Amino acid sequence: MQKNAFFIVSMVAILLLGTIAYFNTLDGDWVWDDVSSVLLHRHVQDPGQFTQLFKEDQHAFGRGQGNFYRPLVAASFMLDFWLSHDPVRDSNPDLPYPDVSTLLFHISNLLWHLAAAVLLCLLLHRFGAPRFVSFTVPLIFVVHPLHTEAVAYISGRADMMSGVFIFLGLYFGLWEGSQRKRIAGIILSSLAFILGLLSKESTLIFPLLLGLCIFLLPIARNGESEGPVSRKALLKQRALPLAPALIIVLIYGYLRSTVLHFADTTTAMEAAPFLTRLVEVVQAFALYIRLLFIPTGLHMERSLDHVGLITALIGLVVLAMLIGLLVWAVRGGHNRIAIGLGWFFLAWLPISGLFPLNAPMAEHWMYVPMAGFWWAMAELLYAHLPHSYTWRRGKAVLVGALCLLFILLTVQRNEDWKSNERLFRATLAQNPNTIRVHHNLAVTYEDLEGNFSGARRHWEHILALYREDKVANNLTPDYLLPEEIEVYHSLGKIHFQQQNHAEARDTLAFLLNAALQPERREMLGRFRGEIASAAMLYGKAALAMGDVGEAEMSFRQAQNLAPELESEVEAILLGAPL
Repeated sequence: MQKNAFFIVSMVAILLLGTIAYFNTLDGDWVWDDVSSVLLHRHVQDPGQFTQLFKEDQHAFGRGQGNFYRPLVAASFMLDFWLSHDPVRDSNPDLPYPDVSTLLFHISNLLWHLAAAVLLCLLLHRFGAPRFVSFTVPLIFVVHPLHTEAVAYISGRADMMSGVFIFLGLYFGLWEGSQRKRIAGIILSSLAFILGLLSKESTLIFPLLLGLCIFLLPIARNGESEGPVSRKALLKQRALPLAPALIIVLIYGYLRSTVLHFADTTTAMEAAPFLTRLVEVVQAFALYIRLLFIPTGLHMERSLDHVGLITALIGLVVLAMLIGLLVWAVRGGHNRIAIGLGWFFLAWLPISGLFPLNAPMAEHWMYVPMAGFWWAMAELLYAHLPHSYTWRRGKAVLVGALCLLFILLTVQRNEDWKSNERLFRATLAQNPNTIRVHHNLAVTYEDLEGNFSGARRHWEHILALYREDKVANNLTPDYLLPEEIEVYHSLGKIHFQQQNHAEARDTLAFLLNAALQPERREMLGRFRGEIASAAMLYGKAALAMGDVGEAEMSFRQAQNLAPELESEVEAILLGAPL
């Protein structure tokens, strides 16, 4: 097959298989952080606020200030929202946000993913990879089920945008030819790096990947390898794009630590001893490798709580083997294998757990590392299997079967992303003790679906998990954790709405008695509004049971905590409906 024809076939196959794998994401609803990223984000919904997106946290209108600086992602949401939203058609008085269609948002996600796979194909071709490799790797990449967390999830777009700009930056940064072309390559590579940083913080690995490619790719001119005399000069010339990349890193680091630093985020992993983190690193590594080959049981709330030392030992052995393979590739001059493995390690290191993160591992973090891993595996397969007709057919059948299997798993996993309820239930099936998902499912049932019985079950399960945590930390059962305030308040509201007034009063009594203890003044200061609301609800439950005196005492307590409640208290005491 001629070069141009092969290239066209590759592009068509990537676009076709990628679209087939993710077509059933297009009717997915808003899930998880999509509400704070788009539906509650007033600046995303107002094109006049475009510049403001570059001055704030991505979740500036969410439930808490974070430290995610991804203005280009927010800008892409702004464009999708502007093209999708009709104020008259999408107004829904029962929702606190626009009822806008997700279709265009999902189409955009799919296009970003297809663009990343196409650019990966171009990059491999640019690096001189064999046809088998430059065809196989992008196909596996575009259909792999691990990417569902990025593609099917609207807010996961940051991973794909970062990947697109990293691939673009590498492609342009290694342009060779005339001086004009090299200068253009440096400019375009630097621009791609900046756009990547504006999409996701992990784009910071770009200079490392660029340096890896610069020093390991064979140096050639006009198809002829250069001798040792000119190699040093050519290497220096090729390394020129690293200079602006390092300058960009310094500027970005300064801005993110000063004017673009929005919140101090801490994680539980920060307190873990270094040796514990090392064990978790190899445990997570083993799980990542397993997911690359056998991507089943996917979910968003991965933990290492019940992962044993056997898994850590397996991870350590596999890690040592891959490092040994990298050393062998470098020493043996197997440059592309070395680049693929080096790419995988450099992109994996920031998410390895050596440095504190907000989770021990996450599937979408493998978006860019996966490209290097499968590149190295495909190069190994190509280099160490015979090139006879029979073996070529065997490799083609193997790749075809793998892609078909991955497509089926991807289509199946996409179904979990159709709604919050499906996503949270699928997650709990894999990790039943994740408080955050129980919380989100309880809120979904209570606020969006009116399923108060379902919400009650999950609030109660959360309290049971908190009780286990208190026992493990030598706290008494009647010690109120700050995280429990919302749970008790929500549970009290559900009991009241279902006219279980005695249960509502008992639930809220525990909250109020614990929160109003003199030694818990710091809690009263932080959660005064929530505690006042709980006192109002307690008073309503008591009044509904005919205990007027206790109700009035609770109402006055609420009024003392929040004076703005005075008019509501007086209205209730004068006979207003509860």
